[in-house]
Amino acid sequence: MNEQDEKILELYLKDSKRKKILLIIFIIILIVVGVAFYGFNTKHKQSSNNIDNYIQEENETNIINENIAKEENVSNIENNKVESNVENQNKVEEQTEEIKSDTKEEIEQQETLEKSKTQVTTSSSNNNEKNTKEKPKNKDFLFTDGYTMDNVTQVAQDYLKSYDFSGECVPIKDNEGVYLGMRVIFY
Repeated sequence: MNEQDEKILELYLKDSKRKKILLIIFIIILIVVGVAFYGFNTKHKQSSNNIDNYIQEENETNIINENIAKEENVSNIENNKVESNVENQNKVEEQTEEIKSDTKEEIEQQETLEKSKTQVTTSSSNNNEKNTKEKPKNKDFLFTDGYTMDNVTQVAQDYLKSYDFSGECVPIKDNEGVYLGMRVIFY
């Protein structure tokens, strides 16, 4: 080997050592970058999980707060309904008492009229020697007496039909248009 070949061999060995060192440095850099990327990625996942958990917890508390608010609103509405129902029931009871007193007065007036008519009828029947039937009393079937919207009409009709006398069934309303029951009126 001549001198030139030795220089080339020497340069080749130096070059191969340098390539090996660069390759080792490159591998070390890749490992460091990989470890750094892995560490960054895990921290990012943890922070995003924390954010997701925070958002989920916040949503859950918002949902719980909304449910509590809805329950409070529902209970307030129910309380208002109960209060208004109690007020309406009190009004209906007052109106029913008024109607009962009105109907008692009407019944008393009708009874006096009936008595006078029966006296006239009996005197005329004595004259004609006929037996006539006495007009039955008008009757109210009120919801406060236990009747319902389902059965009050049928009960009133049955009462009307039980007498062989003409008459009609009329619904009873208060001043506000609320139904209080049914009245049977005989002619």
